[in-house]
Amino acid sequence: MFRIIFIAVLFSILFSCKNNNENFQEDDSLGVFDKESSIKMNKSWLVDEVFKIDQYCLRQGWEMLNSESGLRYKILYKSNSGIKAYEGSEVIIAYDIRLMDSFQTKCYNSDSSGLAKFKVEHSTIETGIHEVVTYLEKNDSALVILPHHIAHGISGDSKLIPPLSTVLYFIKIIDIE
Repeated sequence: MFRIIFIAVLFSILFSCKNNNENFQEDDSLGVFDKESSIKMNKSWLVDEVFKIDQYCLRQGWEMLNSESGLRYKILYKSNSGIKAYEGSEVIIAYDIRLMDSFQTKCYNSDSSGLAKFKVEHSTIETGIHEVVTYLEKNDSALVILPHHIAHGISGDSKLIPPLSTVLYFIKIIDIE
């Protein structure tokens, strides 16, 4: 009896596998990952990210200025020093970098990592920071929201900032040379 059941199960497994193989067709419904689909996917991410930033600002009660790149900023302290940064200026900033999440998770700050010194448009610091310092003057402080494409990008920073992260920066311009 046991042998008959074993043989019946074995035949059903063999025939079911054969039937599945006969009916198997290559599924190309995922499409091809090319330049056009990549652009479409990035546009979708940006639309979603803009919505999330808008909703976050609304919940926080923040009225932010917007730039064409998607950067948002709010001047917290205006010094009226008249000293502005431009391409090639060396800028020193104090900063506090956080994730745009419900906890405003702290990532980095100048108290533990030191002040950031960089040359505007000539260094590897985030693109959005290059942009925002040109809107500010020496001794100004601001809250800045950087969408992922002008912050740490698709991959994050491989340490504390995850991929595709919108980032909050609290910055103060210490000096402009």
